[in-house]
Amino acid sequence: MTDLMVSGTGQRDVFAELPQTRRSAYFVDQTGVLHRQVRDLHENSASLRRDALVEDLDARQQEAAARDGVELLSVLSDSGLAWRDVAKLAGVTVPAVQKWRRGEGMSGARRLALARVVAMLDILGENFVSYPASWLEMPVKNEVAISRLQLLAQGRFDLVLLLIADDTAPAVEVDRVLDEYDPDWGSTLVDDQFESFLASDGVVSSKVAPQA
Repeated sequence: MTDLMVSGTGQRDVFAELPQTRRSAYFVDQTGVLHRQVRDLHENSASLRRDALVEDLDARQQEAAARDGVELLSVLSDSGLAWRDVAKLAGVTVPAVQKWRRGEGMSGARRLALARVVAMLDILGENFVSYPASWLEMPVKNEVAISRLQLLAQGRFDLVLLLIADDTAPAVEVDRVLDEYDPDWGSTLVDDQFESFLASDGVVSSKVAPQA
């Protein structure tokens, strides 16, 4: 009769019942199941969290849209955004923004677009992002030629929201955002003005690559 190991709770240890030759395979199978469960749970929770963040942004946008256009422009200017960036986010020219600043009317669609940016700035402030304009101008990842501001200009507020939450997460989280934006980002968005080299102290550094 095969000897059985008993756990501290008095239950049989199924793992101990297995022949030695099968224990490793059983362990691999069980850890594989656990890994898939954790992965699925992470993906489900990430999807729910994204939906919640976007819903919060939508609600804040509606609140901000109650302000008049001049006030919205004032908030954006106070945040440090350049007028060229405001124009880009609103989908208009800089002269159009200058007319708005003088009190000339703007369409409802443009006003709503500005309100969405103001709502994003509110969220940035609540997440302790200092100097939001500078934060938005930063590349999503070092040496990758796409900034958070460019994502906003392309309507990908959802991806920027994820970057607010994941700035302290492993780089793979940022890579997942880039994968969704452009699956080929590794070849299409990597900034080739930099090249890496091994410094004398053994640290990998970057420098501007010489022009051909």
